[in-house]
Amino acid sequence: MITTDERTAIIKALGSKPLKQIHTYLYESKIFNKNQQPYSKTFISYILSGERENERIENAIFACAHLKILQKEKQQELRNKVVFSNRTKN
Repeated sequence: MITTDERTAIIKALGSKPLKQIHTYLYESKIFNKNQQPYSKTFISYILSGERENERIENAIFACAHLKILQKEKQQELRNKVVFSNRTKN
């Protein structure tokens, strides 16, 4: 079950529209319900808020947040390279 602190960290990592991002991640990862249909955003919201448990979705949510963090770090690295290369030229 996702705790309040974990939820806060996940939302901070994902930024705006976390449910949409998680829904997309689940779909692209082919993580579907027992009827092979995509999970609804409502169901994902229940998992994210800790109202329901689903280990498979919870793990996917953390994976999604982790990937977003890695993307942000890579983007920051690229920005730093641009800034640093401009400083050394001046």
